[in-house]
Amino acid sequence: MFSSKKYRVFILVMLVIAAAGCRSKKEGTVLARFDSATITKEEFVDKLRGLPRDIQSIAYRHKKDFVEEMVNERFLMAEAKKRHIDNLPDVKALLKAAHEKIIVSKLIEIEVDRKIKLEPDEASKYYESHKEEFMAPLLLRASHILMTTEEDANAVRTELDTGADFEALAKSRSTDNTATRGGDIGYFQKGQLIPEFEEQAYKLSKGQMSPVFKTQFGYHIIKLTDRIEPALKDFKIVKPRLEKQILNEKRSRTLKALVGKIKGNARVQIDEKILESISAPSPVK
Repeated sequence: MFSSKKYRVFILVMLVIAAAGCRSKKEGTVLARFDSATITKEEFVDKLRGLPRDIQSIAYRHKKDFVEEMVNERFLMAEAKKRHIDNLPDVKALLKAAHEKIIVSKLIEIEVDRKIKLEPDEASKYYESHKEEFMAPLLLRASHILMTTEEDANAVRTELDTGADFEALAKSRSTDNTATRGGDIGYFQKGQLIPEFEEQAYKLSKGQMSPVFKTQFGYHIIKLTDRIEPALKDFKIVKPRLEKQILNEKRSRTLKALVGKIKGNARVQIDEKILESISAPSPVK
């Protein structure tokens, strides 16, 4: 059976699609009968195809549950109509908003989505002319020992200078929570750690140790354990993301042009005082 979380999402998506007004087929191969109504195989397939791809796979694996929920949906809809739920003011407002959104979405599909396309070599040309955008940053990996006082930090640095093992000293002496890992803080790039720490780390070559230095957390000693130089990401890796990015940019430009054409010379005037007077909505309890 479904996990409770996925099941709730599954039912919610079904109800949302139902509310949007899926077309009911009266003719076709009868899949389920109840009272004087039926659900056809064609309706089932249409509804299945209308679900998001990740939900489709769940529904397909539990086809009987899916049909039973379609039946339940019909009974619920019949009861809702009997009670004239669709005439309630808040429901009317929601239906009106959904109606408008569906129509606008269809207009955008016709005038924007169907007209934009990706040329066969468009992504590769962009990649070749903007290689700086696809450079993996310099990555450093370091371990550190953190002490409370400068005197203690200097004592540890002296032990290191005389051949003591950095990892062992970090485990036994460091006050930082990385002590259990021998002081290892993992890989990082510019801007991810505090400035004083990065300033010292970026001066080091692999295997080198820093002098004792102070930050807001105490007195540190860093050992640079790895350094991965910047490198160009392979086109095959960035291609899917790049193609999506190009299409999104085309879509944005085309949509902006469409809106501009429709608006023409219309002037939009917004009363800034009234806008400023509108308070933020209260959080839902």
